[in-house]
Amino acid sequence: IAESDAILVLNYPKNGKKGYLGASVLMEIGLAYFLKKKIFLLYPPPPVKEEKYTHEILIMQPVILKGDLSKIV
Repeated sequence: IAESDAILVLNYPKNGKKGYLGASVLMEIGLAYFLKKKIFLLYPPPPVKEEKYTHEILIMQPVILKGDLSKIV
């Protein structure tokens, strides 16, 4: 992550949750944010009502691609 320009999180649906983010990915997003790297999410994270961590993810202002990789700039 330190040597990259950005991270792309491939948060495909898993366990019945759209935009699933696991614990390891949450740590990687936090590290990217700390290192001031651009953060891309392939899909929106789960609603805040379903996952408490979504609020923290949104504070980091990721670019949410809504499945469209052509939006990466």
